[in-house]
Amino acid sequence: MNREPISAIIIDDEIESITLLEMYLRQFPFIKETNALSGLELVKETLPEIVFLDIDMPDMNGLQVANEIQSDNFYSEIIFTTAHQQYAYDALGIEPLDFLSKPFSTEDLRRVIKKYHEKVEKKKYEIKLDKFIQSQADSPTIKLSSAVGVIIVRITEIVIIQSKANNCMIYLQDGTIEIVNRNLYIIVRMINSPAFFQASRSTCINLNYLQRVDKRNQKCIMGFNHSTFEVEITRNNLHYFEKLNLFPII
Repeated sequence: MNREPISAIIIDDEIESITLLEMYLRQFPFIKETNALSGLELVKETLPEIVFLDIDMPDMNGLQVANEIQSDNFYSEIIFTTAHQQYAYDALGIEPLDFLSKPFSTEDLRRVIKKYHEKVEKKKYEIKLDKFIQSQADSPTIKLSSAVGVIIVRITEIVIIQSKANNCMIYLQDGTIEIVNRNLYIIVRMINSPAFFQASRSTCINLNYLQRVDKRNQKCIMGFNHSTFEVEITRNNLHYFEKLNLFPII
């Protein structure tokens, strides 16, 4: 069965562990992996779909690395690799996709990759369902603080959320732009809707306003307030759009 390519990064301080995992991954040719002894910046730059992360590294705390990854993007799924089961309990608050306890086998790896594919399929369903629900019912609202006070906005009216320093710019359906005193990660968690997708590290979009994806120029074309607006999308996230197969891509 042909599979869409999956980008992955291995973060481990042991060359032997990296080599073994790379050998196992060769059995899954649709996975394109990169290894890094200290790969946090590489993860932030490339937004891989899977990060294989060793928890127990003497030069850096794997749990802190995982927390930074999940704070900066909502795209990468983390699979912890560890020889120490007790770390599993500490890591649960970070919400990894799964754990691989060293030494693990190819069957263990096959299990977590299957779990990743199931999560992607579930995401497709959630997006379709959320779009249907929003079209049938009144939208809930969220309350956000700004320089001039507090604003209350309907979630369905939010088109684009962009980071700006420690604040965010929120583009609304009527063309209004609000600047709020919250970071992107917190706002998206407050919205809690699969209709909002992280096009890049600094920008989230409401898929209900997406008209098309320009693959050549890596742009999302958003339509609202009788006009269009272009949003950059990373290469890896563009691959994700292709996997969802829900939107016109040119």
